[in-house]
Amino acid sequence: MSLKINTVVAVLLATTSMATAGGMDRATTGTSTLFEKGSYAELSYASTAPSIGPNANLLLGLAGGMNVTQSFTTTQFSFKTDLNDKLSVAISSNNNPFGVDVDYDDFATGGGAYAGITSLRANLGSTAVTSMARYKITDRVSAIAALKYQTVSGTADVSVPLSAASGGAVDGDVSLTRASDTNFIVGASYEIPEIALRVVGTYESEATFDPSVIAETIGANTGPGQIKTPEVLMLEFQSGVAANTLVFGSIRHAKWEDAQVKISAAYGNAQLSDFDNSTTYTLGVGRKFSDSFSASLSASVDTGDGDDASLLAPTGGSTAISLGGKYTLNNGMAISGGVSHRVYNSATWYGNDSELGGGDDVTFGDNSVTTLGMKLSVSF
Repeated sequence: MSLKINTVVAVLLATTSMATAGGMDRATTGTSTLFEKGSYAELSYASTAPSIGPNANLLLGLAGGMNVTQSFTTTQFSFKTDLNDKLSVAISSNNNPFGVDVDYDDFATGGGAYAGITSLRANLGSTAVTSMARYKITDRVSAIAALKYQTVSGTADVSVPLSAASGGAVDGDVSLTRASDTNFIVGASYEIPEIALRVVGTYESEATFDPSVIAETIGANTGPGQIKTPEVLMLEFQSGVAANTLVFGSIRHAKWEDAQVKISAAYGNAQLSDFDNSTTYTLGVGRKFSDSFSASLSASVDTGDGDDASLLAPTGGSTAISLGGKYTLNNGMAISGGVSHRVYNSATWYGNDSELGGGDDVTFGDNSVTTLGMKLSVSF
């Protein structure tokens, strides 16, 4: 059975935290490229349009209809080749593996009581280059290892004091200089090619970044902040269930509770985020309709950041559906495309007192995000 999980655009190119996982994730690191036959290259692009804002609140004068998030894109290039009949290597570059784009400026400029809550505006960008290797121990068992080099930089503007999740009040306009770190991925796979069965389990270590925090008003370096990405455990599987039909799925657990965003001691080492651990469950089916065309349909459920929202990611758990298709040309090239739509459960930011039931609680509900993606690939 020749149909493979990566031929049916499963889970829409693994893009965007708001479409797949919690915390700041935007593009997850997968291993499917290592299992392509021969030499292989791909270029993928995805555009994500979130619609996330607070519910109407008469006490605070919130009318609703506010969107505190901004659209973003992710671009990824990957190349894989076989060094011999046992060892395969790949390299992948991504311009936006994790990030933040939020703007609560309307809170400060509005006329309601909410105007004194926060005016946080934050932008966090990143890049990642991942070098991967797969060694075939037997025809069915392989070992996987990777090194992931990441950079991060950003800005934050809080002109109305914000009591962060831990630390003192934050009041300032700061930028975060570029910082970098390298983490690792290890794992193993088991395959039965005759039935297109493959199970892959991986562990990714956390990464820690210590950017200098620059006070923009005076241009002074106020010391290092700290940004972390989480430890991640991931299990992926696929199996043929009928001629030209494949079932696939995954479980991804990210330990975001231990990966927060903090700024420097000059601001009380304030923690701007309040992420919770998240687990994403995905299940789908792929179908090869002809030698040229295949498609996939999948659904996923994500625990998100729970009922307690973080201002940097004001969402709760969610449910998504993704549809993808792939058309293969005679020369080994292929064009893939897909769409994913995710709907979020309600989540509440507990305000400056960090307590449920306070007068400044803000609930975010009836929110969603849509991602459109495409990929060009070639086997040679």
